[in-house]
Amino acid sequence: MEEFAPMLLGGAAPLVLAPFGFIVLGYFFILIDRRDDRPSKDDKQIGSKLVLWFLILIGLGMALSGVFDLLSFILGGFKGGFGRVKGSLVNVVAGAAIAGAFALVFLPRTNNSTQQQVERYAMGTLALLAGIATCLAFYMLLRSVVFAAKWAAISSSLSALVVAGGTAFLALFRHGQLSGWTVPVRPAAPVAPAGGYPGGYPQQGGGYPPQGQGGGYPPQGQGGGYPPQGGQGGGYPPQGGGQGGGYPPQGGGGYPPQGGQGGQGGYGR
Repeated sequence: MEEFAPMLLGGAAPLVLAPFGFIVLGYFFILIDRRDDRPSKDDKQIGSKLVLWFLILIGLGMALSGVFDLLSFILGGFKGGFGRVKGSLVNVVAGAAIAGAFALVFLPRTNNSTQQQVERYAMGTLALLAGIATCLAFYMLLRSVVFAAKWAAISSSLSALVVAGGTAFLALFRHGQLSGWTVPVRPAAPVAPAGGYPGGYPQQGGGYPPQGQGGGYPPQGQGGGYPPQGGQGGGYPPQGGGQGGGYPPQGGGGYPPQGGQGGQGGYGR
């Protein structure tokens, strides 16, 4: 099992042969798609773009294989001599040259920038392959740590996890962009207006008990209430020289009337 991790990205053959599935399935899906609004309906360059992206994926596979070998050499303690470094560099340079040549020289001549269905297929294929390699590398890394494997096995699994994981993340992110993924937006926190919220707490102007002019319990100042103090009008018993009734009224009318105005028509007058 320790030899499984280097096989994930250690050789160019698995990643070179895997893109064949992309070109076969790409032709198949486009062939069976008969929707009226299908993206490939008016695209006359699908075949050439499938070939170009197939070759680009092969170059990327070779380059990633070299990066894995080089990282394993570094993490493994620089064991294996300079010959191992040269082999890794050959894969990196050759793969980058192949992918770059087709991506920069031939692909811009197509309508890939406006008709991106084939690129979406290519990024999906790369994300799938790299994602599978990431899962297997993570499993081998945990297994190597739990069973106390040699550092060579741990470093190989760690290198595969870094290379495959990074590739899967970038390919999946690009695939999401081409598929119309949206970024979730957090709802903004409410901002209080400059004058504050109307009807906030506590409210000014009113409350219990009210003080000042007008009603309330007990009211203070002008107007009625119980018992009124010195103000104009009735009450029980009114105090002071208020005009009008009350019980008993003082200084004008009532029962029995005591002098003053308004005693006309009282009781026992």
